[in-house]
Amino acid sequence: MRLVSVNDLRPGMVLGKTILGNQGQILLRQGVLLTEGYISYLEKHPFAAVYISTGRDVVVEDVVSDETRIQAIQQTRALLLEVKRGAELEIAKVNEILVAVIDELLLRDDIMINLVDLRSFDEELFSHSVNVAIIAVIVGIDYGCNMKELETLAQAALLHDIGYLLSQEPKSTAHVTLGTDYLRKAGISQPVLQLVYQHHERWDGNGYPNRLKQSEIKELARIIQVANIFDRLSANNRYPMEEVIEYLMAKSGHEFEPLSVRNFINCVSLYPVGTMVELNTGESGVVIKSNKGFPTRPVVRIEKNMYGHVVEEGYTVDLVEKTTYFVKRRLDNTPI
Repeated sequence: MRLVSVNDLRPGMVLGKTILGNQGQILLRQGVLLTEGYISYLEKHPFAAVYISTGRDVVVEDVVSDETRIQAIQQTRALLLEVKRGAELEIAKVNEILVAVIDELLLRDDIMINLVDLRSFDEELFSHSVNVAIIAVIVGIDYGCNMKELETLAQAALLHDIGYLLSQEPKSTAHVTLGTDYLRKAGISQPVLQLVYQHHERWDGNGYPNRLKQSEIKELARIIQVANIFDRLSANNRYPMEEVIEYLMAKSGHEFEPLSVRNFINCVSLYPVGTMVELNTGESGVVIKSNKGFPTRPVVRIEKNMYGHVVEEGYTVDLVEKTTYFVKRRLDNTPI
């Protein structure tokens, strides 16, 4: 399987992974033969790259399964639309959504945040809420959170922007207070309320609504802050992955807690499995594994030597072990 830029798709290619829409619906199924019409459709939507099946496939694991993701998006959408219509929040349904996500993530070893999976959705509130919950739980697991903390983190992440549904002004900062007040009346626990209320506070005290800083901000709220801004910046391919990471690193110690940024980057796959890359040695190949804690140093299966000749058997290079090697550039202009 290869990660291929939408601009480089050609009729006859076979889709390697199912593509989902912002409401959890299936847009194109795995295994479909791409036509001019399908390619044109993808070019008009915010998809930077898709997975394509090849003769020498690399196994690409989903962050969460399509089934779980579809269910989470659709249930979240239905739940929040009911809130917008004036209905009471059904906490049991919130927990039902999150249990499936948390259980699946806990079964994975060394899970990494794959931006290609998350970018299957746009910036719509429902998909954004699920994305932030998934990212926060992945970081929380790496951080060593226990089950109770993961449940609190996931619930707050899923509901952090619920105030937007209650505000007359789409971008109003009042959504934090409105959302927290609504959730309090709905019976949401105090630990979750605190995280929702603090998700726009900043490490240097320049956030809102209370200009809290450093230790005044709950640890789990700091995780949601980073997850939230990451998904906002990367939605609709607004910024390349490298620029989002650079932004977070630049804001570390200012807007965001340094430890939270480090923990987040530790979980990021900067070169997702299936990405074609060229090394500084002139060799090129496909990423077959991401090294946790080393987002720029994956394991690469070499397919062409430094002279551009195809290597029949292929061999692997682990950039963590080969310290003089590094990724020079992505091939196929994949803007991840």
